[in-house]
Parts: sequence; C-alpha cells; structure tokens
Amino acid sequence: MMRLITICLAAALLAACAVRPPEPVEDVERTWQQRLEVLSARDDWVLAGRVAVAVDDERWNANLRWRQEGETYDIQIYGPFGRHAARLRGDASGVTLTDSEGRNHHARDADQLVYDTLGWRLPVNGLRHWVLGVPAPGGSLEAYALDPAGRPEQLAQSGWTVRYQRYSDESRPPLPDRMTLEFDDIRVRVLMDDWQMNP
Repeated sequence: MMRLITICLAAALLAACAVRPPEPVEDVERTWQQRLEVLSARDDWVLAGRVAVAVDDERWNANLRWRQEGETYDIQIYGPFGRHAARLRGDASGVTLTDSEGRNHHARDADQLVYDTLGWRLPVNGLRHWVLGVPAPGGSLEAYALDPAGRPEQLAQSGWTVRYQRYSDESRPPLPDRMTLEFDDIRVRVLMDDWQMNP
C-alpha cells in the first residue's frame, strides 16, 4: 500500500512539473503584433530571479532583482548568501555601477560600463525589453521565430541570440520565466522567479 501511495505521489509531482504546450492561435503573426503593442508600452515592473553567466571556462551565478520605472532602473545583483555583488542604477542621463567594494563607477552607457568594470558583457539596454519577450526598440531585429501561441521562441538582435525556453501562464500576456542569451563565447541564463507587473 505504501509503495502505491509513493508511486501516485511521484506521478502527481511529475505531472505538476510538466510544462504544458502553448495553446495554438489561429493567426500567429497577428497575436505577435498584439503582444508587441501591449508589452512595449509596459515600463513599470519588478523582476526577481537568478542569472548565470558563462564566459569561456569561467562561471558566475547570482540572484537578480530588477526594478524598472519608465527610463529609470535599479538592478541589484547578489552573490551567494545574499552578498552584494553589484548594483546598477540608471536613467536617460546615465548609469552608476556600485561594485562589491562599494565603489561607484559612472558612464553614459550601461552595457559598456558593465564591460569596463566587471570584464564581461551583460546587454542591459536590450535585456530590459528581452525579459518581456519583445525586441528592443531602435535596434534592427535580425531574425525571430514564434511558437504556435504567437510568443517568441527566439530573437536575434544587436549580435545577441535570445532563446525562450518557458513562459509563465500567470500573467496576460504570458511573460518569459526562463531564457538564454548568447553572444560569441558568452552565455547568459536568466530564470525569472517572480514578476510584478504594474498597470
């Protein structure tokens, strides 16, 4: 009897962990355009998650908290046990990166500042939009692929390839909760644990 209960529990857990395939839509391109219209206008949100960066043989993992309000953002990156690793605060006028030693670094461009200070590329400017599952405005969208529900499976923009492995069904329209970014020998994995989307 105990063995039967264990098997049933295991089956229930596996079923709960399974990712449901997306509901197909009649017009994939139209749904994609509607998604772009809705999400491109969303600029007030909070994302909590995890990020893993791999460059050649180096690996780096951290927790991430991103607060976006219009052009103003506050990105906090935490190492193991909640230790502060870096913080990026910026707006249309520029960006400040505070490193783990508490030193402040200023620049006009967030992507270049991260590279100059930390030594690896993190596409902050594009990522603000890519985490929502839409291309960044102003940059040419080199290619994209959609799933049967009209959501992007892949975007290619500004030299980065963005792949979406999973979406959360808790939001409308559904938001990504697992994605991978690649640029040359850089690979960035982002896992979204919690979305707070303000109206």
